[in-house]
Amino acid sequence: IAVALAAKDSLANLLGSLLIMFEKPFRVGHWIKVDNIEGVVESIGFRSTRIRTFYNSLVSIPSNNLVNSVVDNMAMRELRAVRTVLHISYATPADKVEQFVAAIKQLVENGPHSYKKWLRIRFDDFGEYGLYILVNFLLDVSDNRVEQAERQRILLEILKLAESMDIQFAIPPCLPPGENLPV
Repeated sequence: IAVALAAKDSLANLLGSLLIMFEKPFRVGHWIKVDNIEGVVESIGFRSTRIRTFYNSLVSIPSNNLVNSVVDNMAMRELRAVRTVLHISYATPADKVEQFVAAIKQLVENGPHSYKKWLRIRFDDFGEYGLYILVNFLLDVSDNRVEQAERQRILLEILKLAESMDIQFAIPPCLPPGENLPV
């Protein structure tokens, strides 16, 4: 009975690895999320798949478990989401807020990798320390490096735009020693 139970797990892992190899839901080098594990696939074997996490540990997931889990293949995304909320000073006049929002929209729309059919950039709310401007758009890139470079380019351009328009970002009041800013 013990041998049969051990063989059952081995056979399930072998069948699982064959399914992974034939269906190819991911490949070596792809960034995937499985349950609470996220990282880059390093190897796909007959017994397990190895994932290098972003905190540099190596996780082996038995093929049978992997086949029976939801796998989110981040490398296969056609579009990449960028979302941030800018907090600007309450001292900013309403017409300047409108101009700033319009200028950010134009900046994003003119980006070489911006997905022109979907973007949400607007004055969004009154916050505790300032006015909230939602900057939410998609990038049409297939590579993580290009995504990060384009995201940085746009965010730096927004900073330069704020400087040129004399827009001040909201800063929470001083915190008592030992307390951290909210994330």
